[in-house]
Amino acid sequence: MPIPLLVITSARGRSALIGLGLLGLAACHRGATAGVAGSTRAAGTSASVATAAACVVPAASPVASLANAPVKDPLVTFDTAWAIIARTHWDTTYNGVNWRALRDTLRPRAAAAQTTGELRHVLSDMLGRLKQSHFSIIPREVSDATSGGAGNSGGPLADQNGTTGATLRFVDGVMVVTHVPEASAAGRVGVRPGWMLESVSGCPVASRLERIPRDMDPRRAAFMAFSLASQMLAGPVGGSVGATFRDGNGRARAVSIIRASEPGTLAKFGNLPPFPASLSFERVAQGGQSIGIIRFNIWMPVLSPQFDVAMDSLRDADAIIVDVRGNFGGVGGMSMGIAGHFLDSAQTIGTMHQRGAALKFVANPRRVDTRSRSVKPFAGPLALLVDELSVSTTEIFAGGMQALGRARVFGTQTSGQALPSVPERLPNGDILYHAIADFLSPTGKPLEGDGVTPDVVTKSTRKALLEGKDPTREAALTWAVQASKLPRKGISP
Repeated sequence: MPIPLLVITSARGRSALIGLGLLGLAACHRGATAGVAGSTRAAGTSASVATAAACVVPAASPVASLANAPVKDPLVTFDTAWAIIARTHWDTTYNGVNWRALRDTLRPRAAAAQTTGELRHVLSDMLGRLKQSHFSIIPREVSDATSGGAGNSGGPLADQNGTTGATLRFVDGVMVVTHVPEASAAGRVGVRPGWMLESVSGCPVASRLERIPRDMDPRRAAFMAFSLASQMLAGPVGGSVGATFRDGNGRARAVSIIRASEPGTLAKFGNLPPFPASLSFERVAQGGQSIGIIRFNIWMPVLSPQFDVAMDSLRDADAIIVDVRGNFGGVGGMSMGIAGHFLDSAQTIGTMHQRGAALKFVANPRRVDTRSRSVKPFAGPLALLVDELSVSTTEIFAGGMQALGRARVFGTQTSGQALPSVPERLPNGDILYHAIADFLSPTGKPLEGDGVTPDVVTKSTRKALLEGKDPTREAALTWAVQASKLPRKGISP
């Protein structure tokens, strides 16, 4: 399951703290997948139990797993991981866990571990007892994968990150296409918004979704469903994947999709896995007003100058919408710079609380444009679009701007995974990804757990998608038009 993350470079020069929810996703994009048995439960799914039981989706990537490799000195790695968290966890009660007793309980299992996979299982069990986000073990074969240089061309990793181009979300218990550019790989073979993803390579998607516990928080369920479906479709650029969709008339549509390169630039931060970073913007005429729309998928430094360019182009717009749905997070410090495009004073968008220390996230108001000309931060209406896959740094930014009354938030409640974290190398080469702080909004509200509740809650439905509608975007556009016609006395939701 994807795991969020938040990164900020420490004063001692430690690798850094980021806020992204892509680590588990990156791993599942690179790992082999196993067959799943069980009956299907989604309406319209025709696969039988026997088919589901025999189904095995091909490995998404040839990155070799070291899970079966013999492990040397497992206690050295186990003790190191335990001690790091004992030293750095901001809560000396460890979220109600007796940390010393847990070490005594799990240490014999770690000592008995014969393979890297067995040791990883014990470490993951230990981290899971905290029941908090931003704790995971990143296999060294994933964290050390090379991006092959700047850009998404060249290099082994870039060749393996193929995409169908179809955006999927968990809607009413099934995986539904919410967006698909006509020029994308899926768009070229006729896939359309509102279609339900029924099977991949003959494997029923419904059987894979049965892994999701029925009592799981709906936001976590949506996140897990997205990960499972993405894993099924993942694979190398140029490779084909067979998929069957159910269209709006209930007809099965079997297509073969040739995966294309992920758009954007492969960005790698420290010893974290690379991830494609992309940003786009447009200007929309609505109700006699000019509305700028910016969308980006991750908070990575490579996108900062692109956001600056977008703001230069849209500075004269009547209102701006920033779409961060599906944005898994990234470099936490970026939130202060982006906030500075919309705040005219050094306001605090939130505070990070470590053990015995606190760090305020203070906006840096933008006073010059990309050509060094004097400007003022954008003062018009600002709308933010979020969903269950808006994680970590995205939640810090949205929660902070909402609490300051500077932005109106549209969509569905965010993931609630916003703990500042660091990746540290363990003796066996794996990465211990662990939270070191709590994060509070300007009003003192923790973002972990509850996340950000939109001012205007909107929800996509298959019916709306099949009709070519995006309820969240449309609600934000309607508000932006109305708000932009009001006198500017400081923007409030």
